[in-house]
Amino acid sequence: MADDEKRNGDGGRFMASVIIGIALIVCTWIGTNTIERVKGFGQTITVTGAAYKPIRSDYAIWEGWLSTSAAQLESAYATLKRDRGVLEEYLRGRDLNDDQIEVGNVQIMKDYNRDRVLTGYTLRQKFRIELADIDRIARLGREVSSLIEEGVQIESYPPKYLFTRLDSLKIEMIGAATENAKMRAQQLAQTTGRQVGSPTSARVGVFQIRPLHSQEVSGMGMSDVSSIDKEIVSTVHVSFLFED
Repeated sequence: MADDEKRNGDGGRFMASVIIGIALIVCTWIGTNTIERVKGFGQTITVTGAAYKPIRSDYAIWEGWLSTSAAQLESAYATLKRDRGVLEEYLRGRDLNDDQIEVGNVQIMKDYNRDRVLTGYTLRQKFRIELADIDRIARLGREVSSLIEEGVQIESYPPKYLFTRLDSLKIEMIGAATENAKMRAQQLAQTTGRQVGSPTSARVGVFQIRPLHSQEVSGMGMSDVSSIDKEIVSTVHVSFLFED
């Protein structure tokens, strides 16, 4: 019995030694791989660079509607025709020619009362002007409401101010944003006593065209048309090697 107990004790100690040995090997392997991953992770840094440039719109679109209502279709059309003539004369007096004044088709809508009885007609006609003269469009949008005093039922939309030369600035903006990204990476590297190496990857963000001095951004990009003076924002996400 004593020999059996001795053999069992020796066997237990042997198995314990084996288990401890295996555990040490596993722990060593885990620790080594963790160190390698941490070391590998520290070899690159990803930063976002940004560039900003003020611009001024170079093209404008102004739209609006003429409308009138009357019990008889003929009367409504006669009034609309008169109003269109007043508008066109007004625009010609501000150095616009007929080729610059786009007038759409007449839209006719029947008006009914609560009992579904026809009571008259409402006619609408759209007008549209496109010019590179931004200041003139802005002035027209502000002053055209004076036609209301002449009995013209006019609905004027705020002009849309566009910047048409974005493609010519994209390369310049991306280059400036990339330089900004490198500067930021260098500032971070100085805190660790390391140096910034070559870029390993880069991704251009969406362009933002927003009102001047605005802080708005959108993940889908922005293209502001409400402001004459704007700002282009370009971002670039760049990964750099860190070198000792």
